[in-house]
Amino acid sequence: MKLQDFMCFLQEHKLIDLQDLLRKDEIGCINRLKLQKFVYLAQTCLNNNFGYEFSIYSNGPYSPELANYYYETMDTNSMNTIIINKKWKLDTNFTKGFLDLFKDKELEWLVIASILIDSKNYFEDEQEILNKVYAIKSEYSKTYIGDVWNELKNRNLVHYKSGLKLNNLLSVF
Repeated sequence: MKLQDFMCFLQEHKLIDLQDLLRKDEIGCINRLKLQKFVYLAQTCLNNNFGYEFSIYSNGPYSPELANYYYETMDTNSMNTIIINKKWKLDTNFTKGFLDLFKDKELEWLVIASILIDSKNYFEDEQEILNKVYAIKSEYSKTYIGDVWNELKNRNLVHYKSGLKLNNLLSVF
């Protein structure tokens, strides 16, 4: 699915509001943050490569190139016309999977989930990942972060090593 089609899909399902995306207030900020997280999650969890690279940021993975797109290139009026006239392409398998995973998720969940998923790239085991996220998102309880992690595991969106190192186990004998 192409980014423009994905954005139309997000708008139609009321996951973001394209008209509010560029507002210079909290509403605009929330829409941009959601878009960043939805694109990241679509790329990492559903293998829909929009071609954006993400780096860690205070609210999780962030793509400056994606930000440049919506600040400099995107035309909200033409996007609105595309949405109204239904002139965007829908990949039903992808969109069904996306809605099943992320439709009812709050912004806080999206932030924590994307940080947890991104952290698997930097840490070897579950406890290291959780400790990192606890440290950088200390405004959230360990219970909440653990619940998001467990949900991601239950949906097979993260895989981890147990932290039990075989070498350490064998050295006991």
